[in-house]
Amino acid sequence: MGLPTSARQQHGVGLIEIMIAMALGIVVVLGITTLFADTSRSLASVDRSGRQIENALFTLEVLAAELSLGGYWGGANYPVDAETQIFVSGEVPDSVPSELSWNVASESPPTCLGVGGIITNTSNNAKAELAFAMEYPLFSAPGASLNREINAGKCGGVTAQANESSNYFVIRRAGSCATGAPPKPVLNQCRPLGDYFHLQTNGCYSENLGLSGGEIKLEKVNDANVEGLLPYTSFDCESPAPIYRFVSRIYFVDQNGTFTRLYLDGVGGALGFKAEVLVEGVELLRFEWFIDTNGDGEYDRVTQTPDAVEWPNVIGVKIWTVVRSTEREPGYSDAATYTIAGESWSVPSANKNFRRVVHSKTVDIVNIGGRRR
Repeated sequence: MGLPTSARQQHGVGLIEIMIAMALGIVVVLGITTLFADTSRSLASVDRSGRQIENALFTLEVLAAELSLGGYWGGANYPVDAETQIFVSGEVPDSVPSELSWNVASESPPTCLGVGGIITNTSNNAKAELAFAMEYPLFSAPGASLNREINAGKCGGVTAQANESSNYFVIRRAGSCATGAPPKPVLNQCRPLGDYFHLQTNGCYSENLGLSGGEIKLEKVNDANVEGLLPYTSFDCESPAPIYRFVSRIYFVDQNGTFTRLYLDGVGGALGFKAEVLVEGVELLRFEWFIDTNGDGEYDRVTQTPDAVEWPNVIGVKIWTVVRSTEREPGYSDAATYTIAGESWSVPSANKNFRRVVHSKTVDIVNIGGRRR
């Protein structure tokens, strides 16, 4: 019995059909591969842009939060006069301002005050430096100025180098966490005392004790001696006055494009500055400072370079940042000229194949300007 007609007409796939199928498969695979590659490049570009914008916004927020606290000295009034408010009751240092290594009437104080490398002829060099630093709660200068102090060993072992085309700024203030004798630092979630300088302002008026209110104690204290060295009381002349950590920080862009913070702390039992990396890809940092020349709480002058006597009268600042991508982009060249703080800035030739963004933010320094309004 023979096979049905339909079965006899069936046969296998030929070579031509196989080649056609393979060609179509290759076309489909190439299409999918191209789509995947394009999508990957797009996602990588979006990711780079997202990280770049995130870095720029984080940098601005860190600077704005720090600068907004300029002039904050806990319970002390602003401005601070070191000789009359801090060095009281026999605590006047051997060195008076006219004998310091900088002219306080015409020069901003050095940057790395507090290590004891600037004032060297007092009974407590670090305390003397921090006391006079309180008269200049913030100021800014080009990176070259910071590098000179670092290279001269004035900053306690710091080796990082600032970008000299960028600016840095210094802020000194009271910590935002009120502490006191143990166990208060832990209960208040403050940093431990740690044998470091703290501030306490007298709130008590007492003729018998020779206290008129407003005197400031600035002492290096630990858990064992804090009550003896910082004995001031509040307005009721009974309850202990709040104690605040002395904060001294320097923000700058290093030569590798990294936004860095130096902060004063105890280093091996002595005072020194520690470096902390914050953000990569920050290329430029500039400031425009708003100066109140007549004391009414409104700015009368805007400048990148205030005179030394104008720093205590800074009531606001406009922060400018240039933040680039952390990865080079082949085939891209940024030939743009940017306007930063009213001045033209061109991209360094070695960094043209980075994409970058420019952001700015204006900050009101309420602890200084708000008191005058």
